Amino acid sequence: MKRLSCISLMVLLVLTACRQVPFEQVETAEFGLYLQCPGAPSGTRADEGPVPARSEEYALHRLQVWVFTSDTHIPVYQMDISGNQLPTPGHVRRYAIPVSREFVQVRPDVDVFALANGDSIGDPLSSGSSWGEVNDALFGGSWFGTSSPVKSVDPDLGLPMTGVGRDLSIEGEEPTLRVSTVTLVRAVSKIRYVFCRMKDENSTNPDQISVDQVVLNGSLIPVSEYLFTNGQPFAIGPDGYELPTVVTTCPAGVTGLAQNETPEKLAWAGQDAVTYETILDNAVEEGTLTDWGEIYFRESDKVLAGRIDYTINGEQSSRTFSMAAAGDFARNHTWTLYGYFLSGRNLQLSIHAQPWDYSAWKINFSDDAVTATQFSVDRTTADVTEPTKDHFDVRLRPGTTAKGSLTISTPVGGKLMIRPSGDAYAFSVEPEIADIDPTANGGRIDISVRRNPNAEGNLSGKFITLSFYVEIGEREIDAESEILNGKVFRFIL
Repeated sequence: MKRLSCISLMVLLVLTACRQVPFEQVETAEFGLYLQCPGAPSGTRADEGPVPARSEEYALHRLQVWVFTSDTHIPVYQMDISGNQLPTPGHVRRYAIPVSREFVQVRPDVDVFALANGDSIGDPLSSGSSWGEVNDALFGGSWFGTSSPVKSVDPDLGLPMTGVGRDLSIEGEEPTLRVSTVTLVRAVSKIRYVFCRMKDENSTNPDQISVDQVVLNGSLIPVSEYLFTNGQPFAIGPDGYELPTVVTTCPAGVTGLAQNETPEKLAWAGQDAVTYETILDNAVEEGTLTDWGEIYFRESDKVLAGRIDYTINGEQSSRTFSMAAAGDFARNHTWTLYGYFLSGRNLQLSIHAQPWDYSAWKINFSDDAVTATQFSVDRTTADVTEPTKDHFDVRLRPGTTAKGSLTISTPVGGKLMIRPSGDAYAFSVEPEIADIDPTANGGRIDISVRRNPNAEGNLSGKFITLSFYVEIGEREIDAESEILNGKVFRFIL
């Protein structure tokens, strides 16, 4: 009897070891989180208002992300990344957020907080920060305040950027679950001062004109601001406003005022912001405009105001200035103060505030611009079974490569993005990016999946699934329905 029990146990163990694990028994899952970051617009004309950021103003050095359940504020996931895992400025990047099977079954709404370049404001949060600590996080003090005005971007730290998505629902069907895109914007704004004078025709006795200083009034920049907005126009902290004025003088190495035959032509005249910024930069380069530089501050809900002190032929004068309205210095805005002297020694001002950059990149999951045939696997290259309807196990043979293919004809000029999800470190997928060109091989794209030769340890049982989307210009299109049509291919080692 005892011997029979042992034989039965051995048979049970053998049967268990041989049985394939169905999809329903996988204990982990994931959803896609899409992050969009600021970037200079490309060659197409942007909507009126944005200004192209200089490279150091949109550089990403570090990215921290926290995901919590919306109702109970329980931590779901946290990541702290740098290097080549960061999003490309001006584009959208997908991150796989691993979650439990129970999470997928319940599908709670989530809150997503993203902070880029946190070191530029003193690294105020950590991986273990709670929902309350993240939601209520402030930055202030010397970080982009009036006590030590920031006049250049630290090339190693960048500018702080934040994004938040609250009460985001889990969308889609496994294995292509996702949440809405979270967009990061700079948590600071910028002031720029530029000047020039009309060219003096009296070369023997020219007028002596100088700008002595620009004074920004006190009690305008808040002592602190919240990192993450809550749907309100501003995220001003509870501590009031900094009292000191901010005095700006002529930068070192700059002498006198640039002369310009037609300085009024540099005044803002309704151009889109990209064009206007380019006009100013070109004038500085040509020597017809003097640039006093930029200052980066925390946002303000006040009407920023101050005065310009200048001297003409030894006589000192002042001219006050102010923004047009409260709200012109909300976060991620830039404000240009252009002062120019016309004949008769009159100081004219052109003041214009606008959003800092182009932020119209949105993932469009409803666009029907993708034309493709369904993905299939060459069954001569791997062992393929269908444990449940439309769910295929593709088991890689030792030392061989599993091969699949699809054909895609539109959008022409776009790029097909092929992303592995799951135990991605254990596999090598080629290509991960493919050009969409129906004239090349009839638009056919061959995809190879093999064991990653650099992955160490026992990889038996590791698996991935593939997801597909198309990048075209400055937007992304979900291609799951066209390429997979509800089917799931799980590649298993």
